[in-house]
Amino acid sequence: MVNRKSLVLFLSLMLLLSVVTACSNKESSGQEEGKVFTYTFFNASSTGKDVNTGDTKIGKMFEEATGVNFNIEHIVGDSNQKIGTMIASGEYPELLNAQNATNDVIDAGGFVPLNDLIEEHAPNLRKLYDPIWEKMKHEDGNIYILPSGVSNGYIKPPNVGQSAFWIKRDALKEQGYPHPKTIDEFFEIVEKYAKAHPKTNGADTIPYTLLQYDWHVGQLFDPPAFLSGEQEGIIVDDKTLEVSVYHNKDMTKRWLKILNEINDKGLFDREAFTQNYDEYLAKISSGRVVGWFGPRWESGTALDTLEQDDDPYNDYMGFPIVFEDGIKDQYLNPESFVTSPGMGLTTGTPEEDQVRIIKFLDHMAKIDSQKLITWGIEGETYEVNEEGRFIRTQEQIDLVSKEEFRDEFGFTALGWYWPIMSGTFDDGNSVDPAVQPEVAQLAYDEVDKEFLKAYNIETFTDLFTEPDPAPWFPFWDATIETGSEAQLYDQQSRDLIKRSYPDIILADPANFEKEWNKFKKEFDKLPYEAYEDVIEASVKKEAELMSK
Repeated sequence: MVNRKSLVLFLSLMLLLSVVTACSNKESSGQEEGKVFTYTFFNASSTGKDVNTGDTKIGKMFEEATGVNFNIEHIVGDSNQKIGTMIASGEYPELLNAQNATNDVIDAGGFVPLNDLIEEHAPNLRKLYDPIWEKMKHEDGNIYILPSGVSNGYIKPPNVGQSAFWIKRDALKEQGYPHPKTIDEFFEIVEKYAKAHPKTNGADTIPYTLLQYDWHVGQLFDPPAFLSGEQEGIIVDDKTLEVSVYHNKDMTKRWLKILNEINDKGLFDREAFTQNYDEYLAKISSGRVVGWFGPRWESGTALDTLEQDDDPYNDYMGFPIVFEDGIKDQYLNPESFVTSPGMGLTTGTPEEDQVRIIKFLDHMAKIDSQKLITWGIEGETYEVNEEGRFIRTQEQIDLVSKEEFRDEFGFTALGWYWPIMSGTFDDGNSVDPAVQPEVAQLAYDEVDKEFLKAYNIETFTDLFTEPDPAPWFPFWDATIETGSEAQLYDQQSRDLIKRSYPDIILADPANFEKEWNKFKKEFDKLPYEAYEDVIEASVKKEAELMSK
């Protein structure tokens, strides 16, 4: 017979066991019933509206599945200064994309090693990053950063998303749809239109502008390479894989000479070197700018605004401009395996929170979640035809093109910068709806079709040459040791270029040679050979890894 004391003890043990079992079940599911954990993701790679992911449709679905949401905060002002303050104080948000200062945060011990967390708690994340798992490892063998855009095959995009020389459609239409191939032809179109239209909507027309602000320096740095038929940022000998910088070479001098000449003609935006990012975007979205160079994504906010206004000729068309006939353009990115920048978990985040966050990211890495992030919800933002192809109706295309809808749905907040695939899903559908041929063709409006017909092309990238294979691409993914001569060159060259190029471009043409020689003399003192050695070693290593 069980006595009263034994019965109480038995019941107590049963109650304790039930509690332990319940806790264990909650732990395995990745969330605690009825409780939501809110963390901060600071993104130094992007400007935009601060938002909580749980306030979006996709984010709410993720929150219900994981018990986690994020306050996404964006950079305001100088990103390096903001990250420097974090490093100095040792106080970080739970998730951080430090952009150009990523290695500085790693060296300061600001990021948590992710290897064991992923192996133990994130099988989907591990599978997503498997193609670049070894590449993601820092010199100490740890993985600190989760990049976006893990490649799963190459697809030539139908529309230009990367760099090009852009011309206002109204200028092209007015001049009978000319097809500029060289830089001289490009500026002839710009100059002719600007002279014919000195004012745009009551404000001065801007023939040509560029962006040089904070880390946005590609519009100033990259044209010499593209104009010469090279891929952005560095020159790599295809046979020997020898690397060289080009900022002190004739190709750069030639580009700066052209800018100096158009400035002398009054075609260059003299505010280009003092405007901030928002001011630059405002100029593009105003329709006042006739021509510019750069990747579409960098000016995407402004271009999206133009696409939704009442004048379809205010938009722009991109061209693969080169110095002269006979140069093969290389504007389109080859298949790439980028490992930085990206997001990392920061120190100071308790272990239990690290696990919750990594499980949230693992949930995002599931194929169904990836399709939700990129395509949305079947029957609402896309359909599946009898062949299993993802398609969108015209109504759905119009819906997802609206910025307000994209914000509310979560496409904006939970798209790029998070762990995400690129290329194709295993079922053959494109990860990016804009690259799906069925969607791209239907998405073209009547004015798009007008320009496609005028240039005798089916998609806007038909003007661009297929990229040559470059297993080392992108070069800027190389790890450069903080405090090394290579890192010193990287920073000092940026500072020198940002300081000297305005003097060269805005100089009286009679003083161009003087200003160029002054810059070249200072540049040649920099340890650029150390930088070339580091990048060359990385290029050869990547080429060897990808050949296996």
